[in-house]
Amino acid sequence: MSEAATWRAWALSRLPGGDEERSEVLAALLARTPEEWRERVDDELAKALVALLGDASRTRQRRAADAIGALFTDVPALERELSRSLASPEARLRWGAAYTLGRAASPRADIWPPVREALAREDGDQRWAAAELACRLAREHASVLQEIRDGLSSPSPTLRRMLLYCLRDLAVPDLARAACGALADPDSGVRLAALSALTRAPLAGESTICAEAVAALLEAEPEPGVRRAAAAALGKLGVASAPVLEALSRAAASDDASLARVAAAARTQLA
Repeated sequence: MSEAATWRAWALSRLPGGDEERSEVLAALLARTPEEWRERVDDELAKALVALLGDASRTRQRRAADAIGALFTDVPALERELSRSLASPEARLRWGAAYTLGRAASPRADIWPPVREALAREDGDQRWAAAELACRLAREHASVLQEIRDGLSSPSPTLRRMLLYCLRDLAVPDLARAACGALADPDSGVRLAALSALTRAPLAGESTICAEAVAALLEAEPEPGVRRAAAAALGKLGVASAPVLEALSRAAASDDASLARVAAAARTQLA
């Protein structure tokens, strides 16, 4: 048996073991040259390695992603298995494969479906990792940017919220329009994201329309946290129109001490 075959058999025997055994294999892989990786990692070993990306432990999943992410561009078997795993029936493996492929200098557009899926999950850490990757994809692929825009009509409020944050971080030219439209969203989390996006949007000729839409939200909003965010946003938007100043004056007289404080500070900013 060749040295490469012996090493491959050793790795395959260790991967099903405990955390220490798997870590040993990953460390051994990283100690090799690209030429040695190509010789040692065949389809069978690639499948066993990529399966680690579906681990229930975020720490173990991340460790595997770090190792495989450093190798796959030099090892065709690994890239093939990662590509197959994008359509895995296991959601965690789909995300792990997409996250790992997304570490390439120019991430592929075909990882977008698992990334979009992760944006709607309950796991906040995973959502924000997916948002960062979504922004990278959108900068590389116009089709993904359009998917992000289209996703603002998704039935998932979590997805709508995260896509607004993506558009905010991408600083797209039509951000103000998208954020103003989302101020009427039925979900309070989406309305908060819209306010956050508006304060970073290039407003130009839309500044008064957007600020007065926020003022209307401040007057009608039932959620205290959103009302406070709306008042703070008005201070940042810098539009001192009559509807804006009147809404802030009424909020400054509110029984909600936190809201009154934020509104008074915003009104001072506009003075």
